[in-house]
Amino acid sequence: MNALGAQRAADEAPDAPTDAATVACSEAFAGYRLPGQLRPAGAAADCPLLALHGARSNLQRLNGLLAPLQQLGVGSLAPSLSGHGPDSPMPVEQTSLTHNLQEALRFAARLGPQLRMVYGASMGGALAMRVAEHHADQVQVLALCGPALYPEAAWIATHFGAPFREAISTPFGFLQSRSLDFVRRFAGRLLLIQGEWDGLQATAHGAPAGRAAGETTLQRADGSHHTVWSPIPAEVFSALADAAGPRLQHIVLEGADHRVAAHLQQHPAVARTLAGLMQQAMHAPQPAPRRLRIDLHGQLGPA
Repeated sequence: MNALGAQRAADEAPDAPTDAATVACSEAFAGYRLPGQLRPAGAAADCPLLALHGARSNLQRLNGLLAPLQQLGVGSLAPSLSGHGPDSPMPVEQTSLTHNLQEALRFAARLGPQLRMVYGASMGGALAMRVAEHHADQVQVLALCGPALYPEAAWIATHFGAPFREAISTPFGFLQSRSLDFVRRFAGRLLLIQGEWDGLQATAHGAPAGRAAGETTLQRADGSHHTVWSPIPAEVFSALADAAGPRLQHIVLEGADHRVAAHLQQHPAVARTLAGLMQQAMHAPQPAPRRLRIDLHGQLGPA
């Protein structure tokens, strides 16, 4: 869960469509500008969803999910955050988690009263919880995909450097996150999306409890082996599920590890099914059923 970098958008050029389905936008900050992408949907060109990418990523990585959501009538705004993907105006060492949060909040404000759902992947999940907390009076659905849960020490680190890495490496440090308190009192729906091979029990893979299993080799039923990436501690998923209680819908993606964006690009039927569940969550007051599994063909079943 380290972070890396995102590039400068055009100076003061007006926002312009990039194609029939998307509209480019940007936000100016002190000395730099960040790009965003709107995907309006529906008769009113509504954009109720703010989508936040993870570390070493940018807004483009979210298209595999946001495109089918748009087709279902759920419009979105996805920004690139400083210090991460190829469109960053600065290297990772010159920004911080709190700086990224301020950027995400600026883009969220662009949506105004339309904002009703926040989606975050990995590091973006930690940011999504803070954005939803800031807009708790209007956010109805919080969708967290392989979410990071950071201790408060990570939020006060001045940049993505040694103090940040030390904070997120402390076993069970994430239990000190105030975001858990927010999830407990959040009145809306929580969708917790998990790759089948993310959140592996660290103690079963040579790492201490309260830490992530990391890169791990697993044995298939036929005796062959495959390497998976599991950077989210198992206890993060269980802590968030416990905090959400009856407002939780836990969705497991068969055959995926933490790299869910790539999985959705490779399996568009899975992306369409996940998009359908997110669209339904905006209209159903309670999750039913609470635990689901999406197979490689996009078919739903019990988890």
